[in-house]
Amino acid sequence: METTAQEIISTIQTFPVKVQKKIVRTLQKNLEKPKSSNASEDEIEKLLLAKGLISEIPKRSKDKEEESYEPIEIIGKPLSETILEERN
Repeated sequence: METTAQEIISTIQTFPVKVQKKIVRTLQKNLEKPKSSNASEDEIEKLLLAKGLISEIPKRSKDKEEESYEPIEIIGKPLSETILEERN
C-alpha cells in the first residue's frame, strides 16, 4: 500500500508545532543540497567539509604522466572482440 503525499501531510499536521517546524527545516535543507549525481567534485568536497566529514579539501595535482599519455598500438584484432568471442 502506497502512502500519498496528502496522507503524509495529514499525519504531520497532527504533530506539535515544534516538530512540524523541524520537519520543514529538514525538508528545506534537503531541497537546497546539490544532488550527488549532478554535483561536481568541488561541490561534494565543500559539502563534506561543511559537514565536518573531512578536515580540508585535498589539493589536486596534475599528473605529468597522465598528460603525456599516448595509447600503444597493437597488432591484431581489438581486445574487445577477443573478449566477446570468448564469452560465446
